[in-house]
Amino acid sequence: MGAQGTDGYAEVLTNGGWRAVTKDGAISGDGVMNYDADMPPYIQEMADWLDDDKKVHPCNFDSAYKGCAIMLGMCQSANRGGQVALPLATPMDEIVGLKEKLSSSTVLLSAPVNAKEFGLG
Repeated sequence: MGAQGTDGYAEVLTNGGWRAVTKDGAISGDGVMNYDADMPPYIQEMADWLDDDKKVHPCNFDSAYKGCAIMLGMCQSANRGGQVALPLATPMDEIVGLKEKLSSSTVLLSAPVNAKEFGLG
């Protein structure tokens, strides 16, 4: 999946990591969360924001809202069978639409560890 904006793009590759190109450059990462390596800087950024309002955490509401709009756009795109422009202009109950569109076939798991989450384990 990918999203393109005015300053670049970001994409996630199933079991293949992620990458983004922004006005600040290109970045990428692997496909799994490594809590030992990934959490300390994340927590430090929160602490830095608490100490200095100018060091806004990347997961602030404005960023989260943009991510939500992108996800809702992907859901609307799946529901409508085509591309959808951001910002979203037409309200839709995306979840109801997806339930109507998706078949009752079994979920294909990306890894056996995900079976429990989908009620298959």
